Order: sequence, then structure tokens, then C-alpha cells
Amino acid sequence: MSPESSSSLANNTRKRKNEKPNYRAAHEEEESKTEKQFLHGYYTLKPNEIEEDEKFELVGEDPVEQMDECGRETIRCRTIDDFVAYDLARNNKIICIEEHDTGDTDMRIEYTEDEQSEVWLRTQFAWYKLLNPAPEYIQYFDSLFKRVKLTNKVILSMATDTSTTYDEFISHKLNNNSSSASESNCTSHFTAQDIKDNLDFIISECTEWLNQQCIPELADCPLYNTLRRMMKSNKSNNTIQNEVMERRANCNIKFGTEKTSQICVTPFIKNLTGGLFARDSITVIQSTAPNSDEEQMMSVDVGPLVVDDHNTRDIQWMGTPIARNKLRVYYDSGIINGELFHSGDIVYVRNDRTKEPVFAKIMYMFEDSSRNKLFHARFFIHGRDTVLEELADTRELFLLNSCSDRLLEHILSKAKVKCLDQKESGSTQSNDAIYFYRFWYDEEYAVFEDVKSHENNDFVFVHCEDNERCRSCEKGMDEEFNSVPRWIGNNIQDGIKCKNREYHVNDFVFLNTSNTETPYDIGQIAEVLLDVGNKENIARLTTSNLKGKTDNKLKPAYAKLVVRRLGRYDDIIKLKHKNRAQTEPIREVRDARKLYFTDELRVVTVDSLEGVCWIAHYDDIDDLDAYKDEPDTFYVCAKTTKILDAENMESIGKDSFPVCSKCREKRAEHMLKFKKFIKHTQKTNKKLKAMDIFSGCGGITIGMDKTGVVTTKWAIELSASAALTFKENNPDAITYNQCANRLLQRAIAEHDRKEIPEDLLDLSGSKIPSMPAPGDVDFIYCGPPCQGFSGVNRWKKADDIKNSLVATALSYVDYYRPEYFLLENVRGMLAFRLGGEQDGRTKIKGGINMGVVKFILRALTAMGYQTRFGVHQAGHYGVPQSRRRLFFWGVKIGSKLPDFPQPITCFLFNGSVNVSMPNGKSFSYVKRTGGRAPHAAITVGDAIDDLPEFEYINPHEIYPPTEKEKKEKPRWKRLHVNTIGWVGDMTMIYKSPPLSEFQRQCRKEAKELWNHVTRPFNSITVERVVRVPLFPGADHHDLPEKLRPWCLSNPNSAASRHGGWKGLYGRLDFNKHFSTALTDVNPMGKTGTVIHPNQRRILTVRECARAQGFPDHFIFHSDRNNMRDCYRQIGNAVPPPLAYALAMELVYVLFADK
Repeated sequence: MSPESSSSLANNTRKRKNEKPNYRAAHEEEESKTEKQFLHGYYTLKPNEIEEDEKFELVGEDPVEQMDECGRETIRCRTIDDFVAYDLARNNKIICIEEHDTGDTDMRIEYTEDEQSEVWLRTQFAWYKLLNPAPEYIQYFDSLFKRVKLTNKVILSMATDTSTTYDEFISHKLNNNSSSASESNCTSHFTAQDIKDNLDFIISECTEWLNQQCIPELADCPLYNTLRRMMKSNKSNNTIQNEVMERRANCNIKFGTEKTSQICVTPFIKNLTGGLFARDSITVIQSTAPNSDEEQMMSVDVGPLVVDDHNTRDIQWMGTPIARNKLRVYYDSGIINGELFHSGDIVYVRNDRTKEPVFAKIMYMFEDSSRNKLFHARFFIHGRDTVLEELADTRELFLLNSCSDRLLEHILSKAKVKCLDQKESGSTQSNDAIYFYRFWYDEEYAVFEDVKSHENNDFVFVHCEDNERCRSCEKGMDEEFNSVPRWIGNNIQDGIKCKNREYHVNDFVFLNTSNTETPYDIGQIAEVLLDVGNKENIARLTTSNLKGKTDNKLKPAYAKLVVRRLGRYDDIIKLKHKNRAQTEPIREVRDARKLYFTDELRVVTVDSLEGVCWIAHYDDIDDLDAYKDEPDTFYVCAKTTKILDAENMESIGKDSFPVCSKCREKRAEHMLKFKKFIKHTQKTNKKLKAMDIFSGCGGITIGMDKTGVVTTKWAIELSASAALTFKENNPDAITYNQCANRLLQRAIAEHDRKEIPEDLLDLSGSKIPSMPAPGDVDFIYCGPPCQGFSGVNRWKKADDIKNSLVATALSYVDYYRPEYFLLENVRGMLAFRLGGEQDGRTKIKGGINMGVVKFILRALTAMGYQTRFGVHQAGHYGVPQSRRRLFFWGVKIGSKLPDFPQPITCFLFNGSVNVSMPNGKSFSYVKRTGGRAPHAAITVGDAIDDLPEFEYINPHEIYPPTEKEKKEKPRWKRLHVNTIGWVGDMTMIYKSPPLSEFQRQCRKEAKELWNHVTRPFNSITVERVVRVPLFPGADHHDLPEKLRPWCLSNPNSAASRHGGWKGLYGRLDFNKHFSTALTDVNPMGKTGTVIHPNQRRILTVRECARAQGFPDHFIFHSDRNNMRDCYRQIGNAVPPPLAYALAMELVYVLFADK
């Protein structure tokens, strides 16, 4: 079987089949007959039966194994008739298909328009389409058959006619003449009671269909709404449906021809798509002005530029010199072949490499001492030579920080180029210009910024001479100037400046360490030394021997610093408990902000410093929690002789160490202004009003709203459970539980076309309020569905309609034109080839490399937004798991573009956050040396070791309890595990205080503990979980023989070629981080290391929420009381600490502007 299942199939093929599944051609099965014997519910294998293995082949099958785009093996597809499912781990016990110990890839359901529902089951060697069950197996298969068949009927009914009512369905469509492959053996007549018995499954499938197809009309279907009301009625009567089996579903039912599922976009975005997305599924929403220049995007393809490269001979200056020095004479204008040129003109310049000239701006003109007539050129780059490549506007140029002196004879002619104003678009027609520009382009980081901030005339030059002013030169000289340590002023006590940072005596500083896995060392600058070349002659730079003055001979480049080291209390606690059992947490309060002084001195160079931090004495801090919430703050109250010397620790007074008075005053002033800015923003109601599209449960919203300058007023989310969670946790926001496309249509109809829209209901049956009007929304953030781009998804589609939701998100930006925009998605978006064609089931061929990224950048710049993008690791921002995500900032021209944050915590994971560009170069926004950070990585223990303990009760289905187990006293509360509902108490009180800084942050506003429960499992799964040994890293390899999943332990299995898929049924380590959170917590899933470090159970919903950085006051809900919904919401969310780190970069920009 597959790595997620331990069951097996037996079959007696009655006739040859040649089935052709929708997603891959099935091979013919060889006709063979085997006997089955059912004895008290157990299956007996006969000697003549053939056991499936990797060498087993059927006639007509291609024995060559293919490789998918991720390098993983694909497997054959077959049909199976007269089948039985039985469990090897339970002595061949015959089981229902739902009893499979599944992950999320074992089972696949195909819903079809002819109601020929298909159920596919995967072993480790092949996918099997289930045809007719053996007569004796019908009783086991009947329940699944009913669920699938009923769901097919409901979906088909809604797709055919959205006005279908429940009564009409029961009367006319529940039992029609269509039949499926299995219907000859299974029950073919259905009743209304069958619908009621399977409501949870049906609603789940219908909702998933809605999520995948984005069909707005489904929410209004009377049949769907009635079924949802029936399910709610069941819940109110304390009826909890069985958990829906986790599997992949594929719906091949299309919506009615008159109401096709559509991605709705504005005309502007539609013109940009150029047919690159799902071509038949995009509709244009017209406003009142469909013929505006911007919407029509009247961009003329000017083609390759060819300028007559004539011999330039007649060159003369115009007018008198404007300035001169010993080497140069400066002029304002000159005549070339009879054409007058001025400083500031944009010209075509001869290109020695190609016939196509380059664009350049004349910054100034001069004649050198050899009488050569020259000009200083600042160059432009054509859009096709940026990251935009083939998606660039053929008329758009971008200013660079690239310049050089060129001969005037290299000028070919003036170029018709216009610098656009803030309100002008690229579609603006001009008789005087063929080309236009409005952005400066950073070639290293692919950043587009407002060009006026890179060439404005009121800039104060520091390095350039008066007659040689060039912003590109100024930037280069400034970077070179600041790369070398320099005295800040004439007085040594003014300190040293290096890499744009100032350092003074008594400053607290971050120091690089030799170990890249540990945070910065922290020290206090005690003295400044000068190495004058003689190692034995080191002079102390003090006011006594230098009279307080610097000297040209005393170069700061030679300066070294004497630094007094401080230690971290957490390191002492870890050392103290180093001999504890590996599975035992540290039951002592850790505080990552608490330090202590030592007598250890270290001599370091200035360039080894990585910035300053602030340290205060405990007694000087009025509100310790508020103080620790500030960035880069620590506190002390003790000292010792050396690092990790706990025995000689002694208390110190608040006046026992000096601080830099200049820095203290500067910091106090800065913090006062910053707090006033936040309070003023809140008091004057000037918070940025934000909309969260595809909000999920609200991970981004948590981080944004935490800043105090952003308030999420509107959220759009299609999933009923996620929308419910968002609404309950954000009561002041309007939550739209509807399709984003339909809501955009409604907004444009209401506010642009001034139509009175009909009442629209959300998926819970409530009336949808009006959408905000343009001008109401200051900030849009979104995370369009990412499954189509995710590397975890092996079933990529070139025309996946979900991928087109990126265009929907950008249409919201186009319509509302907010000041700020943030888009999040998986890192796999970087590699997605937009506009490609399907090549088999799992591959896409052709298309545009980095196409979706290019499209987003093209759309944003075309709308006048500055933009930058980068990959970021959530583990760097206080999250105890590996999670790399791609982010795009968009900011209107005229405002400042935020940077990306630097790492706050170390993270022991070597996954790259580099972005590989189409030109072969790469970049990363991590600028701290070696990825180091001020704080240590957050571990599993830091995240969850304060939560109440409980364990599962061993059902002993396979192994009876031993005498030792019978006598064993439970360490903690033990709970029975049912197959429905949840395990644990939904609410409880905390049993310990926060034991780490991370826990303190999580528990800030929580009065009680919610969601500390797990999903249910079947008995065999529970027994395996309980029997996984209590040591970190234990997994299925360590289970007793009878409990080992056959598919993982058999030497002939596919798992054996992959190291046995280590980590399934894996136990976490308190001292490491969590696996990447996925949408299902299953010990046989893709990330199966989900067993608690020292408790015999799976991680709870709350523990998974902690792994993502959700605060404890945030409560997860399910509209059907299904814990899988809660796990899914968590796995789909942006970690709130990462969102907060991004949001604070915007806050710093807003504060600087004020």
C-alpha cells in the first residue's frame, strides 16, 4: 500500500477492462481469477493469489516509471473488479474503505456529469479505480458508495439548475435512471434519510467544489442552503457527523452553460492578462467609463529601436562656460550636427555592442584638459531588460543608478521620452514622446520606485561637486564613504560611524559570532583602541592622551574596540538542565530579554559590529512587558565573573553601569515621538482602513491590526468555517463569506454604475452588506489560493482557475486604488510558468518563466505602484517552524515604499530564501551576516511546554496490555479517542505561568485556554501513536512489528526506496522546530512528525496554532464542529508574527513621513 495506508486489496477480475480515467490513461488488466474466503470478517489468502509488488505488471502496461516535475515517481493506473479491502496489521481483518489509515493522497473521488462516480484508491505501486465490490464486500462498501453517489447527484443538480429546491431534488433527481459502475452490486435506491445521514460529507464536498470552481451562484441555490440549514439543525440537536475521510476530490462537472464559473476582472487587468490565465473563465466587469485610456491600455508596440548612426563631426559649445576648474570647463549646452542639446535632455547614445542605441540623460557637459568634449550620462534600461522581460510595455523605460562619462560624438539624437506625472498612465498619448518613464529600477533586487525620489532637484548633495551633480554618482560615493569606519566629529567621544551606524563609548552592541546557529553576542563598548601598526604599541584613544581631538594620522580604519560581554540568562538555564531526559521540557521560566554582565573583555574591529541595542536595569523599567515589546530591548539585574557562571552571580544596582547619555536622550526622544504618533493615529481615526481578500481565518489581519495604525474593516473569505473564525475574532470588521469575484462585480455595479443590487446571501444564508466604495479602502492585503503554485501539489494544471485569482486580487487594486498593497503566496509561484500547456497530468510545458511574478509586477507598475518582492522565512520572525513565503509590496507613487524586515530570531534551517532571476542572478533581503539575529530560534518547547498535558488511552486492539502497562500509573490525564468530534476539553484553564517569552506574547490577552483538543482517529492509528517510543525523532520504524504500516516496512515497497519515509508517525523534539504546517495533521500525511514531544497523542489545534504564532485569545471555529476545519485554517494562514514584522516596516515608513 501507499505510505499513508496499511490496508490491502484483493481482486478477482471477471473480464478485461480498458478504463480511461480523466487524469491518466489506465492500462488493460490481465484477466485472472483468485478465490476469496470470508471467515468471521477476516480474509484468507489462497496459495494461487498474486501479491502486488513493484515488479508486478499487467498486459499492456508500460513498465517504465515516469518522473514528475518534482523528481518524484509517478505510478501506474489500473482498474480493479470484485474487490475486497482488508488490513494486514489486523490479521487481514476486512474493513470499510473509510477505515483506511489514510493521509491525504490515498483516495481520490471523481464526480462526473453522467453520475458515473469514480472512486480511486492508491497502493504504493498503482492507482486503482474501484469497480464492483465482491458480493460479500457490498455491506462494507455500501456506505461510501452512498456518500459519493449522493454527492454526485447534489453537485450535478446544482450545476445544472441553481434554482433547484430540496423538495424538487428529492422528488425528481434523487432516483433517476443513471447508474454507476458499482451500482449493479450496491444499493441503487436512495431516500431522504440517506441525505440526512450523510449531510456532513455532502456539504463538505459541495463547499470544496465551490472553493475550487469559485461559483458565486451556488450560494443562492435553494438546495444547497436547505442542506446547510439541515446540518445546522443536526448540530443544535447535539448530533455530530462522522469525520469526513480526507482524500483528494476531483469534480468533472461543469456549471450550466448560461452561468459559467468566471474569474471577474477589470478591463485594465483583462488587457494585461493577454490570455495568459484560464482563457475561457475570465469575464470583464465594465464600469461607467469602459473606453477610458487607462482601461483600454492603448500601448503601441514600437518594435526594435533603430537610429541612424551617422558620423558625428560638427560639435561645438553653445554659449559661455558656466564654471571651470583646473581640469574641466563646464557648459550648459552644445550643438551636435546642427541640433541643440541641453543638460537634462534624454538622448540616444551609440551602443558598441548592438545596433540598438541606449537611452541616457545628460547630467552635465564639460571639456577636459585634452580638449575632449564630453557629457556625463545617466542611463535608462528598457522594460524588456528588467525582470518584466516579455511582459514589459515596449515603450516604458526605467532610470538606473548607472552612469559614466561619454564623448559628445556618441550622441545620435534626442529621444522622445516623457517623465509621467503621478496621475498620468502609460496609455497617455503624446505627440512629443514615444517612450515614457516614471520608475527607478534597482537591478540587484528588482525594485521599482518612484523616479522622482531618485532625481528630484531639491536633493542635497554631499559628495558631488557643484557642477557635477548626479544622483547615481552621489549614491555610489556615499556607499563607498560609509563602508570605511570614520570619526563622527572632531571629538573622539563623538564616536565612530561604520556602515551608516554610529557607535559610542558605553553603547550596547550586537557582535557577530563564529557559530551561525546562535544569536549575536551582546556587549558594551568600554574603550576605543588604535592599532598604529606596532602590535606592542596600542594607544588608548582617550581625552587624556589625545586632548579629546582626532587626528588625520589616527585613522578610524585602524580602530579597535574593547567590549565587555553580557550573557543571556536562557543559556544558563539550558546548561542547568542539560542532563534532563530528552523528552522532558525545561520547567523553569526562560526570558530571552534577560541578560547579565560579566568581566569578560573582548577586542573587536568596528566592522564586526552589527548594530546597537538598548539595555536598562530592571529597576529603571516601569512596565517590563511593554518594554520587552519594543524592538532590540534587554534588561539586566545581575553580574558574574564570566559567561555561564551561575555560581558567582550577584545582584547589581541600577547605577552600577554607565550608558551613553547621547544615545539615551536620542532614544527617549525617538520613543516618545513614536508613541505619540501611534496614539495620534488612533485618537484622530487616521488608521489605514484595510481590506483582507482571501483572508482565511485572518493571519495577516492579526499582524496588521497589532501595529495600531492599521484596522481591518472588511474581509472576504469563501470557506464558511474560516469566515466564521474571522468574524468571531474580528467583530468590528465586515466579513463577506462569498466569492471574491461576485463581490467585485457587486461593488462596481453599486458604486460605478449606480445600480441597486438584489439581495445577496452569504454561504451561511445571511444577507451580504454593501461593499465599500472607491476611496474608502487605504490598504489591501491578500493571499490568493496557492495550491496551483505549491510544490506540495503534484497535480498542477496549466489552466487552473484558482491561479487566475491573482488577476482578481489585482482587479481589486485597480478598482479601489488603495495607497498600499501586500500580496502573499507560496515560494513555488516563482517557478510557475504562466501561459503554458498541460503536459500529462502533472506537468506544464512552455509558458513564461516566472510568469505570475512578472504579471504581478507588470500590473502594479502599470497602475502606478512602486513595488518590491522577496522570499521570507517565518522562522526568522519568531515563528517556531519552517515556512517560506513570497511577498509583494505595492505602494502608490508619491508615498514611500517599505523595505522588508531583517531576521529577528535565528533559525536552524538551511532552506534558501534567495530569489533566482531570469537572468541567472539571485538576491535575498537577509542582510544580517550569515542570517544571524538578535534572538535565539524559537523551539517546540518555547512554544508549547506550558500547555496542560493529556494523552490517549491505548485501545490495545493489536497488542493486549502487558502486566507492566496494567500497573503503570498515568503521568497525566488520559482520554478515550472516538472516531467523531474531538479529543480533549474545548476550554480549560492554564496550569502554569508562561515559561518563555514566546508564551508570554501568546497569552497576553487570553483569559482561558481554547482549542486544546485534537481531531479523532481510528483505533489502529491511536494504538500506533501511543506506542511510538518516548524519545525525540522516534517514528514508525520504532513501532512493534505488528503495528508497523506494511507499506512502510516491507523491503519491496516504494517506501524502501525513500528511506522508509522517515518522520511518519514522528515524535517532535522540544529543542527543535515544528515541520511546516500543512492543512491536515495526520501521522501518515506529508509532514507526519506531529506527535507531541513527551505525550502520547497528536498535536492539538492550539499547539498547531502556537506553531504558527497565533495568540491564545484567537479562537478557531468550524461551522460543522469538525476539527479538521480548524487545522486547515491554521495550515493555510500567514503566521501572524511574520505579518506583524512586515506591517512594522510600513509603520516605520509612515512615522518617518510624519
